[in-house]
Formats: sequence, C-alpha cells, structure tokens
Amino acid sequence: MTDKMVNGILFIIAGLGSIAVYIGLGETGLLDKGHTEKIAAYTLVTIPLAFMMTRNVIRNSFIDAGLVTIVVGLSLGLVSDAINSAEISAESDLIGEAIAWTGWSIMYLGIFISAMGYLRTNLFPNWLSGLLALTSFVMFAFLAVLNGEQLENGGDIVPPLWMINSLVLVILGVFTMRRAE
Repeated sequence: MTDKMVNGILFIIAGLGSIAVYIGLGETGLLDKGHTEKIAAYTLVTIPLAFMMTRNVIRNSFIDAGLVTIVVGLSLGLVSDAINSAEISAESDLIGEAIAWTGWSIMYLGIFISAMGYLRTNLFPNWLSGLLALTSFVMFAFLAVLNGEQLENGGDIVPPLWMINSLVLVILGVFTMRRAE
C-alpha cells in the first residue's frame, strides 16, 4: 500500500471513525460510555497522523504549526472525554466539560492553521483547502466564543458543524488517494 493511500485512509478514518463509533456503537447501546469514548479516541488520533503525513509531501511552516496545535488540542479533548466517561462523580463531569470546549476549539484552530498552509501549496485544490479553512475556523470560533452553558443550551449546532468538518476530512482523504505522485 502506498503512502498516499495510507494517508488518504487516515483522513477518511479521521472524518468517519468517531461518528461511526458514537452513533454505531455508543448510541445503540452496544458499548458503554467508557468503551465508546476509548474507541472514539483511537479513531481521533488519526487526525494528527493524517496531517503529519501531508507535511512530508510538502514542507510548510503553517502546516507544521497547525499540526502542533492539533496535537495540543486533541490531547486536551481526549483527557476531557476520558474524565467524562469515567463517571466518577458529578464533579468529574464538570471538570471534563471545563476542559472539553477549550481542547476541541484548540484542535480546530490547529486544523485552520494547517489549512492556511495548504492554501499556500498545491497539495490540495484551493477550493478544498479554503473549505477546510472555513469549516475549521467556524467550528473553532463557535467553540471558543461561547461558554459551556451556552454550548449546552445551543448545542444543537455542534453536531452539524462536526459532521461538516468530518465530511471535509473525508474529501481530503479521497483527494489524497487520487493525488498524482
């Protein structure tokens, strides 16, 4: 299997993996909350892996800076999900939620920064790099500006934004697999 095929598959897993786990396994009751979060975390780790593989194709300081930011945000987000899934007490949920929005917003900021780097290359079509920049910035801004209570009350927008970002990652995967050597 070629590097670009693996890279494309990682983008597709990054886009669809956690959705499939949360909806297919968690919502159906096949897995408890702890196992669902753990498996979703494994699929989310493909996000920085996919972005990291693209930096080996074309060097760009924005792509590198975005990758570091993605790793920091993903780490915070995964810690918050682990705390929430432990279901130790009501306080653990509060702690997990306090960390979650900051971590996930930082991850989307990192994706935005990488997308700005992609706009400066020919790695992806400009419309796709621009779409990645736009969708990740909207998700970042939404998560960064609103507080936890506002996100809980108006949280109906989070799933569609998450799905749109995931779809863009899948499209990146398809374009990566089809990219000429």
